[in-house]
Amino acid sequence: MTLETASPVQPNSHPGTPFGEMWRVAEQNPAYSLLEVLDSIDRDVWDMEMPSANQRGVYARVNGQAALHRLREAMNGMQAEYPLDAPPRRRQWLASGCFMRVEAVLDASQVRELAGHCDHLLHTPGMRPVRLFENPHILSEEAIVAIARTALAALPQALPCSARPALLKRRTLLRRTFPRAQLPDAHGNANNQFWHQDSNQKFNDAPMITLWIPLEDGVGRTCPGMEVIDAPVSYFSILHGDSSQTICPILCDMFPGTQITSLEAAAGDCVMFNGLTFHQTATNPEMRQHRDALLIRIIEAADAAHFGPDGAVDGIVPLV
Repeated sequence: MTLETASPVQPNSHPGTPFGEMWRVAEQNPAYSLLEVLDSIDRDVWDMEMPSANQRGVYARVNGQAALHRLREAMNGMQAEYPLDAPPRRRQWLASGCFMRVEAVLDASQVRELAGHCDHLLHTPGMRPVRLFENPHILSEEAIVAIARTALAALPQALPCSARPALLKRRTLLRRTFPRAQLPDAHGNANNQFWHQDSNQKFNDAPMITLWIPLEDGVGRTCPGMEVIDAPVSYFSILHGDSSQTICPILCDMFPGTQITSLEAAAGDCVMFNGLTFHQTATNPEMRQHRDALLIRIIEAADAAHFGPDGAVDGIVPLV
């Protein structure tokens, strides 16, 4: 599938982006602190990387509208330092824009058990993902580690000898995604998601691999799948990396010939891609079934502190 062009839209002006949602809440509530703005969108539409206790104290004293105005002014300058098509500065474990499939990392009984937990815990459209390390009865740490090691062993190139891969606990999830026919107006990251990267501004180009393991057959046909853009971007996009409907023509201009692939995978198969790779939920009007998936992120242990306040030693599980 080739990239279609679209009329330009002001970056992050759409309410489907986290910055757009923060800006909307701040404008509607000019007396809100930055912390009240963050809490509001986390409660309503976005599963946010929440600030640490010290940061919360600072954010509670800062006016949200003023803080977001300063942030908006700084965004273009930050992106100029890390243009998406600039030469990479760090080696990635799997090339950006690429994906690969590893068959049957879950056996049939594991698929059934995990799908049953989703039926029990994620039965209502729009419910937040389940963090597995907060619910160890669902899938043991040993089982998650085994899945991650199987995926890493399938990489086309072995990791550098100096690499210390680790599971990012906060981002080891069970997620249920509903077709738009059942949840048509939802924005945010609890269900269908627009184009985004799995990295973030602070983590940026540190190596990351996402494992996406659907628990139903028919993914991409009868239930929501995933689309991936093969553009070899080198950095996280300040303007588009969280949620974007306008990134396709931008990447097409940067990387001529860039294409979108709609992924299909059997239940229990693992699709792997880089944390900088742009991807989004793939749905069509005919889909009527939900899709459950096990999501695992693998990062370099030394970079864990860049992914949320709980991302240091207590937030990871070493794989070596």
